[in-house]
Amino acid sequence: MTDTTPSPPEAGLKPPQRKRRRWLPRRKPKKVKVNTSLRMMHEVLGLEHLHFGLWQGEPLDIDGLRRAQERYADYLCSWIPDGVRTVLDVGCGTGSTALKLREQGYQVEGLAPDPYLREIFVERTGLPFHLARFQDFRPERAYDLVLMSESVQYIWLDWVFPLVRRVAPDGHLLLADYFVVDTNGGRAAESGHPLDAFLERAGRYGFELLRREDVTEQTAPTLELASLWHDRYVTPGWRIVADSAASRHPFLFGLARRLFGRGLQRKVDDARLLWDAEVFRRVKRYELMLLKAGDTA
Repeated sequence: MTDTTPSPPEAGLKPPQRKRRRWLPRRKPKKVKVNTSLRMMHEVLGLEHLHFGLWQGEPLDIDGLRRAQERYADYLCSWIPDGVRTVLDVGCGTGSTALKLREQGYQVEGLAPDPYLREIFVERTGLPFHLARFQDFRPERAYDLVLMSESVQYIWLDWVFPLVRRVAPDGHLLLADYFVVDTNGGRAAESGHPLDAFLERAGRYGFELLRREDVTEQTAPTLELASLWHDRYVTPGWRIVADSAASRHPFLFGLARRLFGRGLQRKVDDARLLWDAEVFRRVKRYELMLLKAGDTA
C-alpha cells in the first residue's frame, strides 16, 4: 500500500511545547514500555478487559465490574457498520475485544506500545500485533475501521484524525472514551480532550459523525468502585507502611516526610479526585462515537 498521507510532524501537526528549565537535559523520545497499572489490573485483579464497564445495576464488586466490562465490549462491537472486514484495535489491551471481533468474522490486528500486552495478546489470540505507539505506526495495509477504546485521550488532538486517515483512508473510526465538558474543572479537566474541540477537529479533517451516545451514567460506577477500593485498601495499607517506617526509623521518616510529604500527598489527592464519580459526572462525558472518513476538500 502506498502511503500518500504525510506523517503528522511533516504536516506541521506538532504538540505544544512546554517551557523547559535551561539546566534540565532534553527528554529522549518515548519508548515502548510496560504499563504497570494495566499489568496490575490484569495480574492482581484478574481483569481481562482493561477499561470502564457499562453498568446495569450490578453490585459494586469485582464480579460486577467483570460483567459490566463484558457488556461494554459487546456493545462496542455491535456498533461496527456493515461492510467492515478489517479492524485495527489501537490500545488493544489483553485481546479480549479482539477475540470477540474475530468470533464475529472480522480480521483483527492489535496495536499497543507495551511488551507485556504484546505477550498476553499474542498468546491469547494468535492475531497480528504491532508493538508501537499509534503515532509511530507505519501501516502496510489499509484497514476498514480503527477501534480506539480509551486510547484517543493519549493522542495529541490535532494528530488523531490524520493518523486514523493514514491507516484507514476511506474507513471508519469507532471510539469509546471520556471527554472534558467543563474546562474549568480543575485537575479533573486535565485528562481527556475537550469535547467541543474534538468534534470541531472531526469536521475540520473531513470526518462525518454517523452515531454518538453519551454513556456517562453507565460508566461512572467504575469510578465509584475504584474509590471504594482506594478507601478500603490503599489508604489503610499506606498508613500501616508509614506507621511501621516511623516506628523503626523515626529520624529518616521525619526527614522524608518534610522533603517529600507534601508532594506525595498532592499525588494521592489528585488520584482520589480522578476517581471521584461525582466530579467525573460534572466535568466529563463518556462518549461512544462512530465516524467516517470523507472528502477533505
